[in-house]
Amino acid sequence: MLWAISIFSYLLIFSLLAALAYRDLKEYILPDSLNATLALAFLSFHIITQWHVIAPMESLWGGVMGGGLLLLIRTIANKFYKADSLGLGDVKLMAAAGLGLGQPHILVALIIGSGMGLLHGLCIGYADRKTNKRKMSLDQVNVPAGLGLTVGVAMVTLYQFGFEWLKTK
Repeated sequence: MLWAISIFSYLLIFSLLAALAYRDLKEYILPDSLNATLALAFLSFHIITQWHVIAPMESLWGGVMGGGLLLLIRTIANKFYKADSLGLGDVKLMAAAGLGLGQPHILVALIIGSGMGLLHGLCIGYADRKTNKRKMSLDQVNVPAGLGLTVGVAMVTLYQFGFEWLKTK
């Protein structure tokens, strides 16, 4: 019975990441309810699998590192740009993902996610250039960070967890 719940939690994690990516892409928002459910899904997965993939302290430090690092980046960027440059939903997303991935894997997800966000921004800038027949200017491109971050978290989750944890049952 526990293996069925662990599979449900695992699939729920990817469903939540997809829902978060969609909402951020369409509405530029990462709802607290989805971020909190993601954290609970990751934690229930680890509890059910008896912390087979990561240790509880790795999970705790991952949450602190993921959320804390993005909060630091947000604070510095907001002072530099004098505008809201990164939403608190992105901070909460990486805190929730950090609980699931642990440290140092949350940093890998953040790096991959940032790279995906950059690629997304370049595509938007290029499309704008083609559509409006003007020089590409990335300083005005508004990219929802959650899309890239969820892709990074999903990729690291697949790599880190795979399906090896099923063999422990």
